[in-house]
Amino acid sequence: MRQAAPALKTLLCASAILGGVLAGSRAASAADHPNIQPGNWEITIAMEMPGMPARPAMTMTHCIKPDQIKDSQSFADSMQEKNRGKCKVSDVKLESDKLSYSFACESGAAGTAELVFGGTTYEGTNKITVTGRGNGPMTMTQHYKAKRVGDC
Repeated sequence: MRQAAPALKTLLCASAILGGVLAGSRAASAADHPNIQPGNWEITIAMEMPGMPARPAMTMTHCIKPDQIKDSQSFADSMQEKNRGKCKVSDVKLESDKLSYSFACESGAAGTAELVFGGTTYEGTNKITVTGRGNGPMTMTQHYKAKRVGDC
C-alpha cells in the first residue's frame, strides 16, 4: 500500500483538477456549446479503483458564470485557467447533448471523459490512468452527477 500511495495521490490530484473540467473543453463556433446554464452547481463524484476499497462519494459546488459558457472555447479557456493549465484537452466532440474528449495532465495522468448535459443537470464518466511506481499503471473511473442549485 505504501508504494501505491504516491500514485493514489497523483490520481486524487488529477481528480481535483478534472473536477474543474467537468463540463469539458471544446474549441468550436459560438453556437456550438454544452447545454448547461450558468449558476452554482452541486457535483457529486464517485470513484472506483481496482484493488482499492470503495471510497465515499464527494460532493462539491462550482460556480459557472455566463461569460464562461458564451461559447465552448470560452468555457474551455476558463476551466484551464482555473486548473492552471495542468491538463490539456483534445479530441473534443459535441454531438447533441453528449460531450466526449481526451486529456493529458502534466502529472502523467491521462484519460477520457464523456458527459451528457440536460440544461440544469449533467452526468458523466472519466477514465483516468497514471503510471504507478513499480506496480504498473493504475486506473480510476469517476462517475459524475451534477445539478444546478441556484445563482452564484
